[in-house]
Amino acid sequence: MLSKLYKKYKNRQRKVQCEKGYATFHIDELSIFRFSGWVFENSQKSTENCLVSFKLNNVIICETPASVFREDLKNSGIGDGACGFDVEPNWQVFEEGENVVVMYVNDVPVHAFNLTVTNKQLMVAMTSQIHRQIELAKAEIIESIHS
Repeated sequence: MLSKLYKKYKNRQRKVQCEKGYATFHIDELSIFRFSGWVFENSQKSTENCLVSFKLNNVIICETPASVFREDLKNSGIGDGACGFDVEPNWQVFEEGENVVVMYVNDVPVHAFNLTVTNKQLMVAMTSQIHRQIELAKAEIIESIHS
């Protein structure tokens, strides 16, 4: 109980003032497994890609250029269509319960999302990471045997 109250207090302390209208964006998925969508800086005249980052408690949990080409964006006239992103966040920074994730575009905060994380999701993420590590270790062993 005290932990939840402290978390609410800290979240109030960390409130970020977002720049409404700085960027146009759409989130396709926002989970501890994947952040995906597209973003376009509204004042951008060049074809330079935006840098999109997500922060939790003012710490970057993932960052990537919004440079994935999407036909739907090109057809809609949003930039040159290369505004998509798809990135796996660092699941280890999330806590069970509500997490306030802030989206930044070129270091400008544009939106805060409430992401609720369950204990089951944390366990699935941890298990997936263990399986990836096992597969990497197996590949290294096989490579060393063949060398």
